Amino acid sequence: MTSRVRIACRGIVQGIGFRPFVYRIALDHKLVGFVRNQGDAGVIIVAEGSKVDLESFVNDLHEKKPHLAKYEDFQVEWEKSNNKFSDFGILKSSEAKAGGISYLPPDISICSDCLKDMKNPNDTRYNYPFTSCVICGPIYTTITKLPYDRPHTTMDVFPLCDSCRIEYENPLDRRHHAQTTCCSICGPSLSLFDRKGSLVECSNILKETAKQIQKGKIIAIKGIGGTHLACSATDTQVILRLRTKKGKRKYKPFALISNSITDIKKFAEIENIEEQILTSYRKPIVLLKKRNPFILSKWVSPDLFNVGVMLPYSGIHSLILDEISDPAIILTSANPTDIPMYVENEKILSKAADLADFFLLHNREIHQRADDSVIRLTNSNPVLIRRSRGWVPEPINLPFDLKDEKSLGVGPLLTSTGAIAYKDRCFLTQHIGNVDTLETLDFLKSSLEHLSKLLGISKYTSIGCDLHQNFLSTALAKEYASEFESNLLKIQHHHAHAVALMIDNKLSLTDEIVAIVADGVGYGDDEKIWGGEILHSSYTAYERIYHLEEQIMVGGDRATYYPIRMFAGILSKAMNLENLKKILENKYLDSFPGRYNEIQVLLVQLEKKLNLFETTSTGRILASLSSLLGFCSERTYEGEPAIKLESFARLGSRGKIRFKIPSPSEDTIFTTPLIVQSYEFFSQGKSPFDIALAAHYELANQFANASISYAKENNIRKIGITGGVAYNQFITSYISKKVRQANLEFIEHKNLPCGDGAISCGQAIVSALQNRE
Repeated sequence: MTSRVRIACRGIVQGIGFRPFVYRIALDHKLVGFVRNQGDAGVIIVAEGSKVDLESFVNDLHEKKPHLAKYEDFQVEWEKSNNKFSDFGILKSSEAKAGGISYLPPDISICSDCLKDMKNPNDTRYNYPFTSCVICGPIYTTITKLPYDRPHTTMDVFPLCDSCRIEYENPLDRRHHAQTTCCSICGPSLSLFDRKGSLVECSNILKETAKQIQKGKIIAIKGIGGTHLACSATDTQVILRLRTKKGKRKYKPFALISNSITDIKKFAEIENIEEQILTSYRKPIVLLKKRNPFILSKWVSPDLFNVGVMLPYSGIHSLILDEISDPAIILTSANPTDIPMYVENEKILSKAADLADFFLLHNREIHQRADDSVIRLTNSNPVLIRRSRGWVPEPINLPFDLKDEKSLGVGPLLTSTGAIAYKDRCFLTQHIGNVDTLETLDFLKSSLEHLSKLLGISKYTSIGCDLHQNFLSTALAKEYASEFESNLLKIQHHHAHAVALMIDNKLSLTDEIVAIVADGVGYGDDEKIWGGEILHSSYTAYERIYHLEEQIMVGGDRATYYPIRMFAGILSKAMNLENLKKILENKYLDSFPGRYNEIQVLLVQLEKKLNLFETTSTGRILASLSSLLGFCSERTYEGEPAIKLESFARLGSRGKIRFKIPSPSEDTIFTTPLIVQSYEFFSQGKSPFDIALAAHYELANQFANASISYAKENNIRKIGITGGVAYNQFITSYISKKVRQANLEFIEHKNLPCGDGAISCGQAIVSALQNRE
């Protein structure tokens, strides 16, 4: 007797070879019917056959599914058979929806089979850099609309040749319905240009590119989700030239790309978990400890203990690296600071003309740019610094259902993302960057609108934004609130951090935590600059229970660029201005760009209380330590003083320095004694590395003790850390140890960044929950 089953699959079931997989399994069980993509990224399967065969078929769909497939929902309905099918087929995609939430996988790095094809002289795709199949290649950066079919991607202008079409239409071929499949006859092509925009004639473009890199030239390379600048990692002269061309890249580390794990091991140490991440289909940049001696130029990542490295995720990168003799080359984004990556060929040639000597471009449109993702190990766990290519548009699963709420978070000012919360998911955009230019604001807006389109959302019930009135993202939130007739909710920066941490640990709506939120800057509800907070947090409310001592930023934002000004402001609490003047002029004169004149102005500002701003920022305390110990006198990139402090602290020894810091008074954790005593130890000739290490542990100890005390008094079982400082190995690992020793649960980030890249998620969740109250 013939039976019939209808299956609605939701999750990651489009773009990963799912329909060919279903087809093959159906044939194995001698079933008839069809499989079809739906317009919301879901898949519908209708199959007829014997009850036994159908049950085995359903079981195989679970047990043998493609490794990238993910079922968020798998609904099986048994129906009466009408015997209308004669075979099993893959039907043309439908605009109809399967229901629920489905989504596309991210861009997937080139697979091992395609690499073999590309490097096999007897294969038709030999040396063809755009080789892909149904389980690899660009997806999110190419799709324009759902369902995910070739006409809805940027490959629609590249009709398949006869040979590729045979593969594409053969359900048993691994390129069956691979939407980006192509070859040198029918697919995109590369061209090499000089800086004047003239075509460079050569017999092998990729070999010529590699040759120019090894000759000390800078090459702009258009890849999968954006354009990079590539140059030698051993040629100091070209690296310094690249730093000058990029602007504001005086010391900021560059990422590297290597052809193999073997090559990476020549200049970096790799733990097992790091190797697994490096070789995964996501292929992010991973921060690795430098091997000593470091055989590449010190100007790759000056004064840091680690270096960011990735393996090639596209055929373009792989074929170029095959021709490079060095173990790595630099690969950094081809755009000026605070401007999104250029993706249009005309803009690359015109806007980036001063950045590169040559331009390796292709003629496939990049519909959505996506920066490389970045990961590091902290407290022995992999933590995302930047969540972008290889992750987006995968959602964060929520431990509750928002039901009818559809909310949008527009993010903060720095290292921003946008986010959409919908039902029991939160979808984050790719990394946007600092939203302080109109170009980056447009990028944020286009990314949110693209994600909304893919999710089929045309209207939002609430919009979440930062408390700060002057952020460009706040203006965008107001625009959206008006357009969608939505409620606009302003979410405090550090509460958004805490909520993102709760989401990342799947806490329930009734859970409460003690959250240590430590970062550089966030606008407080008292209109002051926060950044060293201990919050008693739920999803919809928070109480500020402790914070670092308020310190003076002399000259406002200038103190963030020249941290010796923070040090001076803190030291002014412990001595008169005459003694402070002697210290600054005798020991720190070179830390002030204006030297004597600037010191004099600073002293007048302190005396007359001019242009002074108070902050509880942990970042500013770490920066003060970095400047007073001589590690960093000028911040040339975000977090530089604190990052260098952590690097140099690794050279220190435990137990050599002991601080005497008073216990917190009411709600304040004191930091003036930490800075004053650090200066005194340094003046006594103590090792700056020992002082740096001890200061990290002392600050962590203060945070941990205050949090544990409050948690026990209020019967709260969970303590966590979030914010940019949570990336710091010494601080996070020590707090974790103390919390666990107190028999409390320590929580930390797993799938969201510790930094501001998770703020939009917190904003979206808080606004949705507050809006429905």
